[in-house]
Amino acid sequence: MALFNDAEIDDLISCPKEIFEPPAKTLKLVGGHWRNDAKMKAAADTKGIFFMFMRRNEDLPENFSVGLRYNANDGRSEITLLRCNGKHGEFTGTGDQSHPHWDFHIHKATAIAQDAGFAAEKFAARTNEFASYEQAIQYFVRTVNLSAEAASKFFYDDPQRNLNFTN
Repeated sequence: MALFNDAEIDDLISCPKEIFEPPAKTLKLVGGHWRNDAKMKAAADTKGIFFMFMRRNEDLPENFSVGLRYNANDGRSEITLLRCNGKHGEFTGTGDQSHPHWDFHIHKATAIAQDAGFAAEKFAARTNEFASYEQAIQYFVRTVNLSAEAASKFFYDDPQRNLNFTN
């Protein structure tokens, strides 16, 4: 039996969320990846803790991951519910360029993966929802139902919003 069924996974991803430990204003370079994190809770405060993670490769900026982990605080293991990933190529060792890892892709947790003993988010599918790290963050914010207030405070929907055109 799966630790989390597909309906629970969908509900956890889509339930309204609030940030209670915001991301840092800047990314931190650790081991060749720019990193940042945030902690969220369900807006109704009825569920465990959600963790947002943001990673971007220092040398290959198209290789990134923006994801959502969840700790139910009920004895079940932590689960990665969602990962929005950039292109990172070789993964299976076969060189098969039809594999989703050669393009922008999304990993979503499934009961099937858990039941088979894999990481919950093992399987991936190509996506046209984003084509950059910045777009992946915007897609993520909408998909995980982050409050509009938190989204506008911590994640801008206009990449030019912070540019200063005055002299």
